[in-house]
Amino acid sequence: MLDTKAIATALAPIVKSHVEQATAPLIARIAELEKRQPERGADGKDGADGADGKDGADGRDADPVSEVQIAAAVERYLTANPPPAGKDGADGADGKDGEKGADGADGRDGADGVGLAGAMIDRDGALNVTLTNGEVRSLGPVVGRDGINGERGEAGFSLTDFDTDWRPEDKTLVLRWDAGENSYSHELFVPYVRDVGVWGEGKSYLKGDGVTWAGSFWIAQDDTSDKPDMGKGWRLAVKRGRDGKDFAGPVTQPKATVKI
Repeated sequence: MLDTKAIATALAPIVKSHVEQATAPLIARIAELEKRQPERGADGKDGADGADGKDGADGRDADPVSEVQIAAAVERYLTANPPPAGKDGADGADGKDGEKGADGADGRDGADGVGLAGAMIDRDGALNVTLTNGEVRSLGPVVGRDGINGERGEAGFSLTDFDTDWRPEDKTLVLRWDAGENSYSHELFVPYVRDVGVWGEGKSYLKGDGVTWAGSFWIAQDDTSDKPDMGKGWRLAVKRGRDGKDFAGPVTQPKATVKI
């Protein structure tokens, strides 16, 4: 993009110089005429007296044109009338290689490197290394110390301390371990199918209990006191069979004739 402001700023001193050169003869001529005394001419005829004119206001000297004003004017002109892009210039000739400089001074020998000469773990478990320059450095502990003994746990149980107890009334198997002053027990419910007879109103039944109701056999799916044919606490296991026909006595069959 054409930077008209930068171009105008660069051309301002040049334009000012050309303006000053062009107006210099005119300014010098005006100064020369101002210095000359006017020659007296022939007396003219008296003219009619004119009316006195009003005194005009004193004029002020014009301000000199500055480079900023010239740059602004050039920028306005270039913005309104941008010049066409110039053609690419020809490639310049390759420059010659410069002469080889003098060799620099040799550098000083570097200091000898430091290596590892030995290593040892002391009684505290710290690793100490010895360097080739005789310096000894400690790299800290690498072997941990023995831990503190933990508290003694409670005495365990063996199979000889194990016993069981069965409670059929609530289908519960009690597991018990006893060893001296230490004892442990756990109750385990066993939901096996148990025939408890005909279902009764107001009774509670455990999961797995089987009852007879309305000629069918029902098994409790959860602890419940509902009637078997109501709710979801029961599952029908054996459905009631159909009633048989009334028995009218034995039927006499005719004797079959045997031919020989």
